[in-house]
Order: sequence, then structure tokens, then C-alpha cells
Amino acid sequence: MSTQLDQIAKKAKSNPNPKLRFTSLAHLLTPEFLTETWKQMNRRGASGVDGETTKEFEQGLDTRVQELCERLKRGAYRAPPVRRVEIPKGPGKAGTRPLGIPTVEDRLLQRAVARILEAVFEADFLECSYGFRPGCNPHGALKALRGIIVTKKVGHLFEADIRGYFNHIQHEWLQKMVAHRIADPFILRLIGKWLNAGFMVGGVVTRTKEGSPQGGPISPYEPRGSRTVLEGPRGETPRGYLTIVARSKWPRNPDRFTKMEFR
Repeated sequence: MSTQLDQIAKKAKSNPNPKLRFTSLAHLLTPEFLTETWKQMNRRGASGVDGETTKEFEQGLDTRVQELCERLKRGAYRAPPVRRVEIPKGPGKAGTRPLGIPTVEDRLLQRAVARILEAVFEADFLECSYGFRPGCNPHGALKALRGIIVTKKVGHLFEADIRGYFNHIQHEWLQKMVAHRIADPFILRLIGKWLNAGFMVGGVVTRTKEGSPQGGPISPYEPRGSRTVLEGPRGETPRGYLTIVARSKWPRNPDRFTKMEFR
């Protein structure tokens, strides 16, 4: 992690004030930061609507990140629509789920902004949240769940899955919730551009006022901003529609959660 990003993460973690907002983050989007981000990315992804491959982009990496930063400074960056494809939901599930594939350049910028959001919001998450967090995965959630079942007197266990979670996120509310911690207008505008960029199928672009396409580096981090608001201040038991049973801890992913009652 870059030094400046590390400082932001430390500030977020050391200050328990939930009203603390980060007003200056866009300066992190330098050619050096983008190049560092590129080295951390999975560069085997599919092409977006422009057909450019990661190998083609990488051949002129230094020039491309310079040009991208110049467009960002001039306010000339335009988020392209994602290429939408349908993929099977997985074993035991019927139907498909939409996947949005950004262009390589857009994917790089999304990942760079995702690193910044992660540095801010990671400090706000409860330990029982496992979805799209560094060092966390479904196996860790299952291990935590097993540990509670084995060591506690469990009375009830509830498992829930929010249907169409990514497909129906309201853009307006999502942006308001992200703004609880992010007050840099440049970063907020970028997020708005991605939400409003729409998707392309068969050469036709469709734009909606709800939903966040799965597949881009930024997509898991946008809902995370709303989740920290729902969770409440650090160290408190979350209250709201996600809470089923009081005095409990449960492993959760962004669109599904498990809750149990124990003594």
C-alpha cells in the first residue's frame, strides 16, 4: 500500500467519530498510483466495449496512465458503458446473472478508486463482515460460524439472501450513504459516472437509475459504503433491517447474511 493510502487508513481506524468525512482524496490518483495499482490487478480479464485487451493496454502503460491522469485533471474523463454478458448463477441455481465488463482503462481507474474507498471504509466494518474485505473469504465466514455453533448454546439460526441485491441498488441512496464518509466531490462524481454509464448489449446502451453491475473492481465497494452506514458505529451491535436477533454476531457477505441467537 502506498504511504499516503496507509496514512488515510490509519486516520480512519484511529478516529472513532462516524461523522469524520474525508474531503481530499483525488490527489492520490497520480500516474505512479495508477501504475502501482496496475501491478496488483488481475490482467487476464476480458475486453470491454472497445475490444482492447490488457496486453495492448500494457504495451503503452506509461503513456496511457499519463493521458488518463490528464483527462481526470481537466474533468474530461467519460465513463464508458460496461459490456454486459449473462453467466450461470452456479450449481443448484436456475437462471443467469448479469456481469458487467469494463474497458481495461476504466477497470484500472475503478480499481485505483476502490483502493481508496477500501482504506476509508475498512476501519468501519465489524469483525463479522466477510464480504469483499482484504484477508476475508467465505471459508473464514464458515469457520467463524462453526466456532459459534460449537462453543455457544445456539437457539436459532437464520440464513438470508437479499434477492437481486446488485440489480436493484438505488443510485441516489447509494451515493448519499457513500457521502457519509467520502466528501471529496471528485471521487463522488466518479462514482456517479460509473453508476450512470449504463451497459451495452448488442451495440445498444441502456441506462438505469438502479443497480450496480457486477464484474468491475468498483462494484463490490460501492455497496460496502452503504453497509457501513447500516451497521452503525464501530463496536456496536448493528441495528436496522439487517438485525434479526440482538446480542449476536454473524458472518455476512454483501448480499447475504447469517444470524443466530445464543447465550
